[in-house]
Amino acid sequence: MNERRDAKLAKAKPEAVAKIESDFRFDNWVQSAAMRASQLNVASHIGPISHPDAKIAPFVAEPTPAPDGYVRSGNVSTPWDAFGNAAALDTLAFMKIELSDNRTALQHLREGTSQIRRLFDFADDETYETIRNQFLQMFANSKPYPVTCSEIKQIYFPLPEGGYHLLSLVSSSGLMRENRLRLQERQWGEKAKAARELEKEDRAAIASGRSPQVEGVPAEVIYQSIPGRGSIKLGGANAQNVSSFNAECRGVWPLFASYRETTSIYQRLAKSDYFRNLRWDTYCRSIFVKLDNIFRKSNPGNSELREARIRRLEELWLWASSFALELQSLPGGWSNNDDNRLPMHQKLWLDAANGDLASDNSGWRHEVAGEFAAWTLAAYRKMNWGDQGSVPLGVVENTEFRNEVAELPFNAQEWQTWER
Repeated sequence: MNERRDAKLAKAKPEAVAKIESDFRFDNWVQSAAMRASQLNVASHIGPISHPDAKIAPFVAEPTPAPDGYVRSGNVSTPWDAFGNAAALDTLAFMKIELSDNRTALQHLREGTSQIRRLFDFADDETYETIRNQFLQMFANSKPYPVTCSEIKQIYFPLPEGGYHLLSLVSSSGLMRENRLRLQERQWGEKAKAARELEKEDRAAIASGRSPQVEGVPAEVIYQSIPGRGSIKLGGANAQNVSSFNAECRGVWPLFASYRETTSIYQRLAKSDYFRNLRWDTYCRSIFVKLDNIFRKSNPGNSELREARIRRLEELWLWASSFALELQSLPGGWSNNDDNRLPMHQKLWLDAANGDLASDNSGWRHEVAGEFAAWTLAAYRKMNWGDQGSVPLGVVENTEFRNEVAELPFNAQEWQTWER
């Protein structure tokens, strides 16, 4: 209240000062806010959060918490959202103030506690009940049972005795908000900032030949970055028209990838060529970016950069061969299907049924290593490097790089026990 009052006083003409001071006296402001409360609608689930054109009644869901392992309403403590007249959102902000027991003023009003009664000690009992009922109009505006509409996703839920429920899936803006806040804290909070600074110092230390800082660094100084994220914007230029939480984040909500893992779809069963089946993910691209940075150095052939290049290539081989370990763990014989056109040397590498034959024949390992080298060069050239394009390698550099890459699989742990 003081902040809002001071903001108005800073712009007010002298003759308006007295009225502003009177309007923002606690008893006057509370009674004014109570009368405006009916312009808002408190809810845990609001239709436009699920679909911008959803015309359904908002509702308050208060499921019982349970140790069932689900991230759901009831198991995560979140405040209520609200929508309605944006000019009345200050009323909601007041109702969300936490009292000494960490519960909001609105929760106390619903229960009619002695603590909220003391907060409104300026009013007699009749005035207090009037104020209380006016604030609770934020709940009375909600219909007791929500209705559905064609814009909301619906599912059929069968019943044991026959028949079904038709369920409408509505998103909880409180859970979405909690997810956004936790994401921001882990990526850009104070601890995350400290971790990023330490990472910068470590990189500078390594570049200058010094050891990175280890001692004296708190264990909890970390940051997390989730790749493959997107965002969705709700409410257009008027984010407050959707809800108060939507206005808080200016209508921009994080989205996470909801597709199945790449290994399950693309690399599960190779049918024609293992390396051609590989699909670049964010991690793979990050390795190629580091390689590209090395290629663009003025003298990429010096020993220090060569060691750095080999480390990145080892990282790339570990990524590329990790899918092979999945195939090797499958029941043997999967590559013998009629529609499987893998070359024989890859079948020896990938199919557990060929383990004995692979041990007796060492030639297939050279063929796989050569294919990995060819795939690395081809993938690097195909990646989008913008206007600058990939770094063209001369004949000598190309041959040296190919030999360098082809040598890597033989240094990997999975091949070290085999005779070259």
